[in-house]
Amino acid sequence: MTTLERSRPRLEENEKNAIVVRLERNQKDLIQLRTKLNSYRCEPKTYSLYESIENLRSKMDSLSHTNREIISSLKDTRKAVNAHLERAKKQLAEFRRLNEGVDEYLNICSSH
Repeated sequence: MTTLERSRPRLEENEKNAIVVRLERNQKDLIQLRTKLNSYRCEPKTYSLYESIENLRSKMDSLSHTNREIISSLKDTRKAVNAHLERAKKQLAEFRRLNEGVDEYLNICSSH
């Protein structure tokens, strides 16, 4: 067995742990974003704002559910990282888009 063959499982484990940590951090960030949206300052004053906030909440629920699925799959030691790496990357990109959407909503609310 070569050094590369022995180090590959360790690299996969490190990569898996890094993804799990990042997704767990995203879970905490989702809770904070939801808390912001539940603030009295973010109450929707128009129907379009109401639709926006409901859409954001729905996306948060979906992201949170998928995060939990990916985290539990990655913690299952029988599965390889590669099976979930692409899905996790999409999750992180979707979280960034959601975060931008929440920021945009908060800016709109503060101007009303």
